[in-house]
Amino acid sequence: MLFKGRSFYEEMQNCAALDLRDTRGKIHNLAFVLLGVLLGILRKRDGVLSSIHRSMVNTNSALCAFLDIPETTVVSRSHLPVLLQKVDVEVFDYLLFTHYGFRLDSQEKQWFSGDGKELRGSIESGKKRGQAVVQIVHHHSGEAIAQNYYDGQKESEIPTLRALLSKDDLASQKITLDALHLCPSTTEMITKAGGVFLIGLKENQPTLLAHMTDCALPPIDQKTTFDFNHGRVEQRKYWLYDVSKQGFDPRWDNTAFKRLVKVQRTRINQKNAKISREVSYYISNETAKEGIFDAVRNHWSVEVNNHIRDVTLNEDQLKSKKRQFK
Repeated sequence: MLFKGRSFYEEMQNCAALDLRDTRGKIHNLAFVLLGVLLGILRKRDGVLSSIHRSMVNTNSALCAFLDIPETTVVSRSHLPVLLQKVDVEVFDYLLFTHYGFRLDSQEKQWFSGDGKELRGSIESGKKRGQAVVQIVHHHSGEAIAQNYYDGQKESEIPTLRALLSKDDLASQKITLDALHLCPSTTEMITKAGGVFLIGLKENQPTLLAHMTDCALPPIDQKTTFDFNHGRVEQRKYWLYDVSKQGFDPRWDNTAFKRLVKVQRTRINQKNAKISREVSYYISNETAKEGIFDAVRNHWSVEVNNHIRDVTLNEDQLKSKKRQFK
């Protein structure tokens, strides 16, 4: 990935809303500090602030030369967390994603996954929940194009994700979500924006699930795939049904359900020949048949992205005493 540090540095410098410090006594250039932190993360130093700070010290001369500025004193390790608390995280996220992301085209919709992940390092002793991050991830590139945070002790993933979808015309794209987000407030929002949703259907919507599993409809398309990895054979059978003429509860009137996807996964352990099966369902307002099976499979790109963040950036090892990101 091309590191566009100079233009990004200038953009941060020109963004007054980013810096929440009092105007008196400013010593360090916040844009320069944030660029150093970002470089540390890209060098796989995330998870331990001391490691990020060492990276900032080691790359300071080269970064100053690249930006064509006089060599600057690196912020001290003790002052770094204090300074970072004076950053408007939402503004920084917006600058980061708009600068390194890609443009969305409402005419040529793309598939994205939306999901939340708890940051385990933020869970206080004796508590069950901590800070969590919600991401919108592109199916094919795996890029996170939008994200936000919420406090798991008093806030919810559902409104946080809806707030993300309402920004930058994301609701007009094609969105895959897990069953937690199958509710009229979310489906109506996407439908109204001209977007497409594909959402897991589970026991949290018992009436709708029973209705969809009981209706005897012929499939309008089907597909079978095989994967061979980790000593296991996995067969996936997909069936697509047209449910546009089915009757639904009035609360779904503005949702416009069109398609139901059934997936049967059969896993065979090649070492002991043990077989396991599971069936899952997904409901959508999509009218086209093409690509919908691949969208079901690619939804897990957000889970893969979370795993990559943990493995390469040590995200779950990050210990934070700051309870609120917003």
